[in-house]
Amino acid sequence: MEHLDAELLSLMALGEPLGTDADADHLASCPVCSETLRGLQHAVHIATLDSTGIELEQPGSQNWAAIHQALGLSPALATDPLSQHSVAPGGPPERSAIGPATEQAPPNNGSTTASASTPIRPRAKNRAVRPGLWMMAAAAGIVLGTAAGWIAAGVIGHTGTPAPSSTQSGPASIVVARAPLTPLPTHTGGGDAQVERLPDGTRQLMIRLSNDHIAGFRGVWVGSADLSKMVSLGVLDGDSGIFTIPAGIDLAQYPIVDISDQPYNGDPTHSADSIARGTLNAKK
Repeated sequence: MEHLDAELLSLMALGEPLGTDADADHLASCPVCSETLRGLQHAVHIATLDSTGIELEQPGSQNWAAIHQALGLSPALATDPLSQHSVAPGGPPERSAIGPATEQAPPNNGSTTASASTPIRPRAKNRAVRPGLWMMAAAAGIVLGTAAGWIAAGVIGHTGTPAPSSTQSGPASIVVARAPLTPLPTHTGGGDAQVERLPDGTRQLMIRLSNDHIAGFRGVWVGSADLSKMVSLGVLDGDSGIFTIPAGIDLAQYPIVDISDQPYNGDPTHSADSIARGTLNAKK
């Protein structure tokens, strides 16, 4: 399934009315994309909460530098807006933290000249506005950063499959055998199996099997052609599963993939009640 674009989900989380009718239908039916959008919306909500009455710790300048770089802002905005001045809610402007040379001179003979007071008011106004801009930029940075993190983790993307890591090297896994899984009498669950060889030589059996109403649990086996020898690989919990094939198992001698209905009786042997079965054919 092809999931929605990460940038589209990020903009939707910010309240942009974007996307086609097809995108809306996909979002309504896809639990992965809808959960991703909810997570991004939560990040926006947290980042844009009204901070009135809340005492917040001032973030370091490195945070603004990271946001500035991530959003590709103008070099004129490179300076952290919170690093110069701050205004306490409802209180008077604080003195600059730069040093004594920038502090206002004391009044002379009980009078204050216009030149001593004029620099303060424009700065106070700017300081009241800039934190709001900073928080909106931070919200956008959080959303885009979160989306980028989910893309790296393979949760969302253009193809719906995990994107390969930039550090990966060498050959990828290859499919060496496949088998359709046909339901046996009294059962309805069918599917398919395939064997993949990983770059390190490990073989994995990948099972996909539709639900079937059974009394026990589903065991996964490989067996000889005459079913006189069976090797258990594990329990299939759900519609799909991946099982490691032991290194000593020759699939030419164990070409049968068998899914069984195993009763909860503590007996590890095959129950003789097979749900579906197939023969592995080497991939040409």
